[in-house]
Amino acid sequence: MSSSKQKAQSGGSAGGQVNIQTVTVVQNVSTDPDGQCLQQVKNILQASHNITIHVVPVDNKTDHPEVPKEAANPDLVIVLGGDGTFLRASQCFVEQKIPLVGINTGTLGFLTRIESDKIESYLSRLLAGEYRIEERMMLAVSLETQPQTLLVAANDVVVKNRNPSQMCSLNLFINDVLVSTYDADGIIIATPTGTTAYTLSAGGPVISPEVEAISITPICPHSLSAKPIVIPAGKTLRVESAVKNRPVVYSVDGQESGTLEPGQNLTLFRAPYPLKMIDFGQEGEDFYLLLKQKLHWAMNPRWKTQ
Repeated sequence: MSSSKQKAQSGGSAGGQVNIQTVTVVQNVSTDPDGQCLQQVKNILQASHNITIHVVPVDNKTDHPEVPKEAANPDLVIVLGGDGTFLRASQCFVEQKIPLVGINTGTLGFLTRIESDKIESYLSRLLAGEYRIEERMMLAVSLETQPQTLLVAANDVVVKNRNPSQMCSLNLFINDVLVSTYDADGIIIATPTGTTAYTLSAGGPVISPEVEAISITPICPHSLSAKPIVIPAGKTLRVESAVKNRPVVYSVDGQESGTLEPGQNLTLFRAPYPLKMIDFGQEGEDFYLLLKQKLHWAMNPRWKTQ
């Protein structure tokens, strides 16, 4: 293992530095069509640092980026795009524990925190070592018929009926104990990172990424008592269709991943490795600022718009 990779893996939630010699840039050409942001990134990285750069182009229709061998094991990944691009890119690099940093050329930009007009400022801080590596828990997903195949989710896993006009009935087990049978449009099982995405829209809780927990939120349940719950990250969950002859589908981070046939189980648990993200603030503080800036959390109508 190279010294740069040792440094990349040593960073915990309280810090860590990376010896940046090679960078892979995942560029969404749909949101950076003229390549201006990409060129700016290249200029800064190559100006005086002699960094090797590999570019992996994707677009809004790309589900799984194809990363060539020479770009598959960099010291750092820079994502040019929105949160969807960031999630798709993370699937390619999290197992190697390579840190990612996102530059927002999309819309909301909750994970791609650097705005495109601040590229020079933040990349200069990055190259000067003025950052920390934040580790966020992920979910591992395994289908009963394919136990050796693990998918990982940085945001969430959604189980629902393939036909959006029909409800589904789902059994949820926690550590092999049947907790509930949900008659609903589906359920969302989310990491703390994912609680500001689909879970939030479905009325689920917002959980700080500093907390290791799993959120379970039913989607439009046909019951007044079916409420979201939060459980410790160390628990194992199983989901199965409770209705014979009615399969359901599951998606991982917004990408449809497979079908759950009646009698089959989908198992979810904390992934064996975290998502590593570059963070430029103090531990935890960026999350609350993002809630206010991006989602207008706790905004008082009496406050004047800045």
